[in-house]
Amino acid sequence: MKEIQAHIAKIKANVGKAVFGQEGIITETLVALFTGGHMLTTGAPGLAKTTLVKVIAASLGLTCRRIQFTPDLLPSDIIGCEILALDPDSGKRHFEFVRGPVFTNLLLADEINRASPRTQSALLEAMQEQTVTVAGKQYQLPRPFMVFATQNPYESEGTFVLPEAQLDRFLLHSIISYPEAEAEAKLLTAASKGEYLPDQVASQVSNAQLQEIIAASQNIPIADPLITAINTLVRATRPTDPLCPSELRAQIIYGASPRAGLSLLAACRSLALMQGEETVRWQHIERLIKPSLRHRIHLAPSADNVDELITQLLTHFRNQHSQKVVGVSAQP
Repeated sequence: MKEIQAHIAKIKANVGKAVFGQEGIITETLVALFTGGHMLTTGAPGLAKTTLVKVIAASLGLTCRRIQFTPDLLPSDIIGCEILALDPDSGKRHFEFVRGPVFTNLLLADEINRASPRTQSALLEAMQEQTVTVAGKQYQLPRPFMVFATQNPYESEGTFVLPEAQLDRFLLHSIISYPEAEAEAKLLTAASKGEYLPDQVASQVSNAQLQEIIAASQNIPIADPLITAINTLVRATRPTDPLCPSELRAQIIYGASPRAGLSLLAACRSLALMQGEETVRWQHIERLIKPSLRHRIHLAPSADNVDELITQLLTHFRNQHSQKVVGVSAQP
């Protein structure tokens, strides 16, 4: 545990040299990476999303490629395609697969909701099976493989709503906001002195050490009452389930899938590991329930905000079940 904590501290220190005042998004990105999941972020341009991915890749010695999603982007621009090639020795023609930018460790899908749903769906197999199939042949993607997708708010001009099947494949959906004044001033000061050099971050942790962190996160135990709590909270998002509060059912069209519970459970394990805990605690569920569920709940037009809905679900759960989790939520 001490060795793993030292590795994580090195990664955080490296990222902190290039990304200022975004501790929340840094934590959630590392949680997604250590869990082996994918990350979706929503926020305005210029908030260090691209820098964050590049710095994490550099810190871990991983490959990183970026795709700028546009309305005219084609699936072959992402996964690659077969071209007709000529064998210089025999002179015979044959089809040769040219790999697309998806063949990398960290894929930055920038402004993913500016591409058509047809193009967005090209990532479905890659995100779920970590493979790509072209012309009946299956190709394995590098390990680890993570999609870090950014999207503009849906109110922005020229955006498409992501397909529900694709949204459900993202482990977390994070909202990134503007940094605090102090952090932004620190960034400006570093830039004025020539000390802001995000492209010169050195590798701190090897791929083998990263795999150790990922394996360790999967072995963090979680008590049965907290497993029950995750199950109850996920089922409470479904308007037809008896666990859904009656006053909230009219606000929900459909709720989170079973994959949401698996995602929340796995993410909590990674967060517990990052914080040096030997087991998952209630505060980890509270910290990650919104990024784990907000993209998996489809609200009715009359509903206000999905985060507010999740807050109400948490309040309802605490009122009904707080005594069942208090014994495993307190620090030892």
